[in-house]
Amino acid sequence: MKTIGIICEYNPFHNGHAHQLHTLAQEHPEALRICIMSGSFVQRGEPAIFSKFDRARWAILGGADIVIELPTLYSLGSAQLFGTGAIRMVKALHIDALSFGSETADLDTLVDITKRMDCESTQIVLRTYINEGMSYGSAFRKALNTEMLNTPNALLGLEYIRAGLTYYPSLKYIPILRTSDHHDANITKDFPSGTALRKLITEMATGSNNCNINRIVPKTIADDMTNIISNGAYVNYNRYYDMVHTLSRRTSTKELESFGEFNEGIEHLWSKAAQQPTWNLAMKQIKSKRYTYARLQRMGAYLTLGIQKDLLQSAIQEAPQYARLLAFNDRGRQWLRNDFEIPLIQKWAKAPNELNTLGQTMHQIDTLATDIQALCLHNEVKRIGHMDYTYTPQYIK
Repeated sequence: MKTIGIICEYNPFHNGHAHQLHTLAQEHPEALRICIMSGSFVQRGEPAIFSKFDRARWAILGGADIVIELPTLYSLGSAQLFGTGAIRMVKALHIDALSFGSETADLDTLVDITKRMDCESTQIVLRTYINEGMSYGSAFRKALNTEMLNTPNALLGLEYIRAGLTYYPSLKYIPILRTSDHHDANITKDFPSGTALRKLITEMATGSNNCNINRIVPKTIADDMTNIISNGAYVNYNRYYDMVHTLSRRTSTKELESFGEFNEGIEHLWSKAAQQPTWNLAMKQIKSKRYTYARLQRMGAYLTLGIQKDLLQSAIQEAPQYARLLAFNDRGRQWLRNDFEIPLIQKWAKAPNELNTLGQTMHQIDTLATDIQALCLHNEVKRIGHMDYTYTPQYIK
C-alpha cells in the first residue's frame, strides 16, 4: 500500500496521536501518512481549542506527511455524517488504507459488528429505542448488544467501516488499539485523553496547574504549544457559549426550526432555556436521554454558523467537494502532483472559481467557522478575521 489515511481532529495533538503515527511508520515505512483533519470546528460541536493551522503543523512534526482539512459540514456532523464524509474524501483522494484507534484491534470483529448495523432486525430495534427517547449512540449500543460502543471513537470506527463498505469496498483497514480513556478528565498517564489535555491547557494558562506539558505531548511540539498558550492563541469557550446564548435569545422558535437537528419541537424548549442566565444552565434544562450534550452542542454550532437542514441534506447526499491542503513535508510533496476526483485546494481565494454551488457554500462555511473560532480566542490581538485567505499550506522539511 502506498498511502494510509488517518481521520482525526488532533484537538489537540498529544502522545497518543504520535504513537499511532509512529506505529504506522514502523509497520508500513513506505506508505505516506495522510491526515484528514477537522478544521476550525470539531465533532463535539464546538470550535477546536487551537487553530487548524497550528494543529496541522503539529501533526506533521508528530509524524504525519500530509494534512488535509475535512470541510466543516462533515467535521461537525453526527457520527454517521462525519464518518461518511471523511471516507468519501479518502476515496476521492485515492488513499489505499485507513487507520483508526479502536477498543479492539480485531478487524474481523469490527467488520462483523458493522455489517449487523444495517441488518433489518437491528434497524427495527434501533428505531424502537430511539422512539423511546434514547440517543443515536445509546440506541445503537443497545441494539447491537455490544460494549464496544461505549466511547464516541468506537462508534466512529464502525461508521468508517460502514461507509467504506458502501462507498469504497476496496479500502483496507488498520485498527490500532487505544490506550487512553476518551472521557478521563485527569492526566493519569503518558497517553492522555483530549478532554484531559484541554482541561490542563486551561489550568496552565490560569496558573492553577504547573504540570510539564513535555510529558504528554511530543517534544517536537511542546515548546510551540506552550508558546501559543502563553500568547492566548487558544479558545476561550465562555466567549463561544455567550455567542450561542445570544443567538438563541434573538432567534425565534420558527427560525430555529430551520437549523440542523432542530426536530420534534425542540426549538420551543430551546427558546425557553435560552432565558437562563448562562448557557451551561440552558443546556442542563434541555438535555435528555435523546438530546445528549454532544448533540445540543452540535445544534448550537449549526445555529452559530447558519447551517440549515437543507444544506445538511445536501452534504449527506453529496461528498466533500474539495480537499484543502493545510501542511505537508518532503515525503508528501510528490503525492500532491497526483490527479484526484476533487480539487486539491492550496489557494483559498481562488478556490470558489473551481467549485460548484455546493462547494462554494462549503467554502463559505469553512471561512466563517475559522472567523468565529478566531473571535473566541483569549488574546484579542489574535481575533483577526479571514485568516483563511492569508494562509499558505505549511511546508515542513
